[in-house]
Amino acid sequence: MLSRSLRDRISGFIREGFSRTGAGASGPATNGPETNGHATNGHHPPAGDDRSIIPCGIEEILPGGVIQGPHGPAFVHERLYTDLGERPDLVFERYGALSALDDIKHDEGSAQAGHDAGHVAAALAGAPYDPALEPRVVYDPEWSPSTSASAAPAIDLPTIVARMEWPERGLFRRFGYRRMLFLDLETCGLSACPVFLAGVCLLGEKDLVLRQIFARDYAEERALIHEVARLMSEADFLVTFNGKSFDLPFLRDRAAHHLMTFPAAIPHLDLLWLARRRWRHTLPDCKLKTLEWRVLRRRRAGDVGGHEIPGLYHDYVQRGEAHRLVPVFHHNMLDVVAMVELIPALFDPDAVVY
Repeated sequence: MLSRSLRDRISGFIREGFSRTGAGASGPATNGPETNGHATNGHHPPAGDDRSIIPCGIEEILPGGVIQGPHGPAFVHERLYTDLGERPDLVFERYGALSALDDIKHDEGSAQAGHDAGHVAAALAGAPYDPALEPRVVYDPEWSPSTSASAAPAIDLPTIVARMEWPERGLFRRFGYRRMLFLDLETCGLSACPVFLAGVCLLGEKDLVLRQIFARDYAEERALIHEVARLMSEADFLVTFNGKSFDLPFLRDRAAHHLMTFPAAIPHLDLLWLARRRWRHTLPDCKLKTLEWRVLRRRRAGDVGGHEIPGLYHDYVQRGEAHRLVPVFHHNMLDVVAMVELIPALFDPDAVVY
């Protein structure tokens, strides 16, 4: 493993080299005192004038700190949910309702419900399929088998769907919601590429903590992976959007690439699977931005396209253009916030889709 001092020197050489080439062979204009590359005689600089951007680190733009682990340092940027003008008490209230056991209408009672929740958590962690974990339909309690067929209340399809008990809710009933971990990654590609930003959400006592772990150069990817693995080991279960197909396999591949250990299994709630099950016949697609607009009634502003993100990170590492990464941090944070707010709507049978 490269030492911290050697890694800093290498990064400095890279940025210094690109800074010189970006300024041109002749350098900035120096035909007057304190010109700094700008004309001082009242005229605009000539067309094609190449002005260099002064390289700087992301810590000079975004507030945060540096975590130091066994694999080196990484940058951490944190914000609170209240900083976004949102109300965490509403989120906690909705999550508390998901974790409640008093609304279960099982004949066996809450003890059986807790038993089912344990099996659900095991199934989501990778245990073999169990037919008992299929969604349970709870019928009208006023109806019984002794009632004649003609007297049975008519139940239409929407009512039946509304009374279905999804197995994923067992995670909340077993663990609660205080130690759940939301995760979203930003990578340099779809496979065999570094991961450079991991956005997570932790639920505190009175607020939600939005934490972003950032690799300031390619060598800090190891520290990022280690910190994500540490947070996962302290969580009861993980929440992602398409994480079963992308985020977790990607992290495991990168950990293997660096010969690092990574958690083998963790109860996992993938919101993309739930959204497709719930709204695949209602919405044009189940992308996260579509769900934000059609379910959460919020459009993004100042976002960046996913195809642009890898290039922006490479520009930062090579040229020190930290200002161009601000939209990437914003994009990652919005993804995490959308997941936090989407869960109550997914489990709410009365949620309105526009």
